[in-house]
Amino acid sequence: MGRETAPVLVASVIAIIIFVVGSSFRQVAVNSKPWESLCGCIIPLVALLTSTGLISAFGLKFQSICVASLFLVTSVGVDDVFIILRAWDRTQQSLPAHERLSKTLKDAGPSITVSSLTNALSFAIGILSMTPAVRTFSIYSCLSIIICYFYQLILFTAILVLSDRREKRGYQSLLCCLKANPQARNNFLVTLSDLQLRVVKYWSNVISTWSARFVLSLFMLAYYYYSIVGASRLHAHIALERMFLPDSYLADFHQTLDVALKEMQPLNVFVMNPGDLRNVTRMEEMKAMVKEYENAKFMYGSDSTFFWLPLYEEFLEFYSDTENFTYVEIPAFFGLSPYEMMKSLVKMNESACILDQPECISSFFFVTNFRDVVKYHEMIPAVAEWRRIAAKYSDLGVVPYSHHVPFVDQTLTIESTVIWSVAAALTCTAAVCFIFIPNTISILCAVYSVFSISIGIFGLLSHWGIDLDPLSMAALLIAIGCSVDFTAHISYHYYRAKAEDPRERLEKSLAVIGWPMLQVGISTTIALLPLLLKQSYLALVFLKTVIVVVGLGVFHGLVVLPAILTATGKLIGSSENSAVSSERSSQRSNERVESFYKNQRLIKKINHEIGHLGIPEMKPNRIFWGKKRGDKVEPGDATNLPTGPIAFIHRFELGRVALTPPLPRKTTDSTLSQVEKMEDILRSPPSK
Repeated sequence: MGRETAPVLVASVIAIIIFVVGSSFRQVAVNSKPWESLCGCIIPLVALLTSTGLISAFGLKFQSICVASLFLVTSVGVDDVFIILRAWDRTQQSLPAHERLSKTLKDAGPSITVSSLTNALSFAIGILSMTPAVRTFSIYSCLSIIICYFYQLILFTAILVLSDRREKRGYQSLLCCLKANPQARNNFLVTLSDLQLRVVKYWSNVISTWSARFVLSLFMLAYYYYSIVGASRLHAHIALERMFLPDSYLADFHQTLDVALKEMQPLNVFVMNPGDLRNVTRMEEMKAMVKEYENAKFMYGSDSTFFWLPLYEEFLEFYSDTENFTYVEIPAFFGLSPYEMMKSLVKMNESACILDQPECISSFFFVTNFRDVVKYHEMIPAVAEWRRIAAKYSDLGVVPYSHHVPFVDQTLTIESTVIWSVAAALTCTAAVCFIFIPNTISILCAVYSVFSISIGIFGLLSHWGIDLDPLSMAALLIAIGCSVDFTAHISYHYYRAKAEDPRERLEKSLAVIGWPMLQVGISTTIALLPLLLKQSYLALVFLKTVIVVVGLGVFHGLVVLPAILTATGKLIGSSENSAVSSERSSQRSNERVESFYKNQRLIKKINHEIGHLGIPEMKPNRIFWGKKRGDKVEPGDATNLPTGPIAFIHRFELGRVALTPPLPRKTTDSTLSQVEKMEDILRSPPSK
């Protein structure tokens, strides 16, 4: 994915923008949001630029595989746009903007948070990969998704507030400077909306029947069998020729090179601790190690070995007077023109050589050759044999090296990394779902769906000719992250649906999230279709992966999960009802507390008003204080009791604010009656 694929990327971005903007038109023309949707598509691109700038500032180089994160971040960002707009449309237009936004985020916030968190965690797992390309791709994708999530919450919600002002002022959605006709309706969208509701209702009835579940169970058994067979055939296969475009001259060159390399390829064997070669035992061990490498599987033999030690021994036999090994003649040996080129194979200290000390040669390496194996997965047995020999002679510090070994190591670790990534992704999915969907059945359903989709991805891609390599591994990380989008949304909305009957809950859930889920799948597929114009291996891997994950995700989200959720609906419903009951109980408790404090404030205000009227302080009548039943009651002193009428008028109004102006202050019969009742209350002693 280099400069030649840039036009394809531009075409993909344009295609997804056209679909998202086209999907933003509503039945009521003034409620359409084409410009808002366009901004929602641009926000992921801005997030990608931000993450690229931040990562580049820390010195991490951008690689061509990171271009694939453009599709991922755009897909996740567009997913958020669809869900937020759907939640916004379900709010009452008459509400203030801040209330509409709060209700929107209450409905859509947890859903997009689950999606973004699970995607980010999936790529955070990929950061631990031993493959540098996958690690870099995961860093870019993880940071881009996090930034895109915050950008959508901050920027896109602010854009919706501006859209609310436009709607309430009656301006058009496309030509925002012109007034809109409030009676205008899009008949096509009205018909489409009615059709959608009928389809949702019909499908909810069908999938809730046991006959449909039985047929689905048979289909799932066949699906698992086919997927497991394909996954068992999946093997690691890293090939450099896959990185070339089909029409590139490098493809033909690499084929010719493979033919030549099959005859002979070099293997460098480093000896980091040769020790004292004057010791006969040490010298024999050294020669045995070299001979074992020459006779190992796939090796060419001793004729291909390039080693300075046998030549030096021949030199000593011809020029030296002693038969024993000595370091003294080594500088002279490497000074001769036939052997001068071998000087680069040893790390020599000439001062120690003159003194005949072992430090003369602190380390060296020799070269031998192997043949018949070219592909990295074919070289796995050969590399294993080389390392077995090195472990056998560990006291010599033997390190075999070929420029193919790093790719062989990646081939060896890919399978375990993929398995570990799937397990970690399932764990992260369960943890995130537990936070936002505190229901065991819903969490298990979501995790099961992700696991089921992952099995299908491995199996179907294997049948489609995809092997495990760094590119397909990056694509699988995308697939595992995106599979959560199709399962967590439906589980969350089903959990939140307020209905006793599982079928009704499913109908409400699909009415809210069903269409946005389809929009996400369609938009993602449309974005990748232009890659068919440039059929590089990278493009085809991501295209096939996305097609499989979208198909399986929609199937599990709209078919498998509804069947499971409705079958276990009573269990989820009981938890939901308990949560609702607890919420209502807490609400009633809060209302009682608020009512108490409200009454206290009201009493204080009444006392304050009485003080303004100038009523003298009245002591309560103590006639009955301290008396018991049957005691004689003496008449009390009534000289201080007020007997004249007092006009008592409140300076505040209770209940609703009156629409008519307040009446003038004057004493009426009803007012006097109220004052007399108040005086009786004040005179009565407090209850014990």
